[in-house]
Amino acid sequence: MSSRGSRLCEPVGLPVQDEQAFTPHAEAGWLAWDSYSPEQDFCRFAGMLQRMLRPAVVLETGVGVGRLTEHLNLGACTYLGFEADPKWRRPPADPVQGTPTAGHMAAADLVILDSAPEYRFRELARWVERGKPGSVCLVHDCGNGHAEDTFHHKMRRAVEAAGLPGVFLRNPRGGWLGIHA
Repeated sequence: MSSRGSRLCEPVGLPVQDEQAFTPHAEAGWLAWDSYSPEQDFCRFAGMLQRMLRPAVVLETGVGVGRLTEHLNLGACTYLGFEADPKWRRPPADPVQGTPTAGHMAAADLVILDSAPEYRFRELARWVERGKPGSVCLVHDCGNGHAEDTFHHKMRRAVEAAGLPGVFLRNPRGGWLGIHA
C-alpha cells in the first residue's frame, strides 16, 4: 500500500546528489536534490511519520516545489501547506498566505517546519505557544555538527529553548521531533 496521495507536486524521481555536496561533514550515502530541499530520507521519514501517527490535520511550512509533500498522503488528512516565497508557492500550498496563523497551529496534529530562516523561528514559537496539546512537530535543519554561526545551530538552540520534550535527529542537516505537552 502506498503512503502517497494525489500527485500534486513534482515527481520525486528527479536527479539527486550526495549530501556531502551541501553538508561537508555528512556521512556518505545521504542524498539530496539541492541545498534547500530536505534530504531524501528526511522526506521519507516525514511520510512514514504521518502514516504511523494518522493525524487528522497536517501542517507543512516551506512547501516549495513539494519534495517533502510528495511523501505525504494528502488524501488521508486535512492538509495545510504554506510557502512564504511567492516564486515557489504553488498547489498544494495556500495560494495567498505564506505562513500559518496561531489558529492553524492550534488545529494541527502534525506540524512540519521547513520554511525559510526568517519565518521558521516565528513558526516554531507559534507552535510552542499555540500548538495543540499532544501534537507532534518535525523541524528540519536543527544542526548536526554545524558551526555556531549557522542557521542550523541557531535553530537547534531555539528548539532547546522551547523546553518541550523531543529528540534531535542525526540526519546531516539535523532535525527535531517533538511533542506539545
